[in-house]
Amino acid sequence: MSQDNAALDPENRAIYSEILRAPPGYGLDAAVATTYSLDFETALVIPATLAFQAAESRQQVLDTPLALLEGLERLAGRIVIFCEAGRIKALPTQASRLTALLEDTITEVLAPAGGAFHPKLWALRFTTLQGDGPPLLRLALLSRNLTTDRSWDLSLCLDGAPGPRPEPGNAPIAELLRRLPDLASGRTTPPRARAIAATLADDIDRAIWTLPAAMREISFAVNGLGSAVWRPRVGRKLGIISPFLSADALEILSRGLAPEDARLLSCSEELALLPEATLARFGQVTVLDEIAETEDGEDTTQPAVRGTPAVGLHAKAFVTERYSTTEITLGSGNATAAALLSGANLEVFATLSGPSRLIGTVEDQLAPERLGRFLRPFQPFPATETPAEAAAELAAEARLDSGRKALVRCDPVLRCKVDFDGLIELTLTSARSAPLPQGVSLTLWPLAIGAMHGITLSGGLTRGTHGLGRIALRDVTRWLGVRLEDSATGKEQIFSLGTSLRDLPETRSAEILRTIVENREAFLRYIRLLLGDTTEAAKAIFAMSKGGAFFGMAGFAEDAPILEDMVRALSGDGRQLGDIARLISRLRDAKDAKGDSVIPERFVTLWQVFEQALPKGKHRG
Repeated sequence: MSQDNAALDPENRAIYSEILRAPPGYGLDAAVATTYSLDFETALVIPATLAFQAAESRQQVLDTPLALLEGLERLAGRIVIFCEAGRIKALPTQASRLTALLEDTITEVLAPAGGAFHPKLWALRFTTLQGDGPPLLRLALLSRNLTTDRSWDLSLCLDGAPGPRPEPGNAPIAELLRRLPDLASGRTTPPRARAIAATLADDIDRAIWTLPAAMREISFAVNGLGSAVWRPRVGRKLGIISPFLSADALEILSRGLAPEDARLLSCSEELALLPEATLARFGQVTVLDEIAETEDGEDTTQPAVRGTPAVGLHAKAFVTERYSTTEITLGSGNATAAALLSGANLEVFATLSGPSRLIGTVEDQLAPERLGRFLRPFQPFPATETPAEAAAELAAEARLDSGRKALVRCDPVLRCKVDFDGLIELTLTSARSAPLPQGVSLTLWPLAIGAMHGITLSGGLTRGTHGLGRIALRDVTRWLGVRLEDSATGKEQIFSLGTSLRDLPETRSAEILRTIVENREAFLRYIRLLLGDTTEAAKAIFAMSKGGAFFGMAGFAEDAPILEDMVRALSGDGRQLGDIARLISRLRDAKDAKGDSVIPERFVTLWQVFEQALPKGKHRG
């Protein structure tokens, strides 16, 4: 078997941004992502990365607000993200004001069967930059969430194009995309998000995929949308990679196999919870030699072993040998009852199959020269807690999670009222009460201003009106920060709670823009970003974030002639000038710290000339 066909070889690496990058000559037209958990920083970085492809790291983008803003302005309207309600991460500190611009991008959903909303995929459509030719499609199935998690994951990325008729094998993915908007918890899915999901579902339904080398077939499965529950087929040999486990699922998956024909790779703390009889069904039981987080949405009722480091495993895979064929299943589901037996979790899977002589066997995929060099035999370790202590912590976790589930189902509404000082008075109501378990307290705060400005509700969220204070318009978002704290153990959950935002003044986006484009230098940098080659402009912006000096007013005219770029834009389709018209309309009255206009007078004079020549249809402002 060649090195290229080693599907689970850690040397076959894919950077996340590469999965989302448009092919040469194409641009992103639409994208749908699903994830269990999410952090706003990652969601902010994605549009900027797609727009510019110039940043070297996630933090570099986050340190460059202008690039974040322009990425959002360019692409946020083409991206839709569906995530588990109550699993958007939050911090007690202030959040970026730009999260407000993601309000219609992110939709919180709940799994219809009562488990976790757990699929992790990207469905993307790219169209030609020249506007001719058929679109290209990409489907990426992942094991990771849209967070900063750095643990070991697996991904499958397929490129293809829409064919003339539906392909039956694509039906599970197409159905998932069509049904996503109807899974929203409380707040209705925005019409734009619904439309993007529907059109991508139609294209994916007809997609003809280019398969990886040596793979002959691919099939998809989705659990949690109907009564049928999919799980890997029984074969003569089996390899399981799963960070979370349940004994009943493992026993069914390994049924009829001799121990020497079954291998299991998982996390030490999960393996320590399994009965010895279950472990004995697997001839080799291994763990990874890395450290990473283990949060993944599995609802376990087994007592946890505390005080031990988490192993860096987040990948999920099932490798089965059947006759002369090897089947490799990748996706979101763990080897648990919630994922593979009951169908409570909403999960997505893709199974690739081909000749074992080309793809390799279970032993080949986990061989010492490939993934096996990162593995070590599992060694049981003594528990660091007494059974009573473990039970107390599990009970606290259950109380906190019960409170979270009640909050995300209460349909909260956040209302805005402009007061006499021009500040926004926020009040919170809910369609139904969200009582908390005994001993759990609730703190809520507007996400952008931090927990120090929050209110504490010991009895939970009632159907009455709760005042959240007065804040600046630029700090208003539809998300609230939430802290649930268990008084008995001190354990807490911190997350973001989505609301329906009502009576929001139309000028909020302009107010957010003004906080970023705060002076003339920043204004000119943004103009350059709008006009120039986005990759080169972004590189210059990102270089500045590292401490380099950017062009001043005179230097800008010498080194990056705005006039030439504007003439070039006018002779083209004029789209960039429409962006400038929009920018000027939003910053017309903006002042810097000295009280001077953010827009230089020389630029105002220049713009008046171009504005007269710009066709009316291109005045996007």
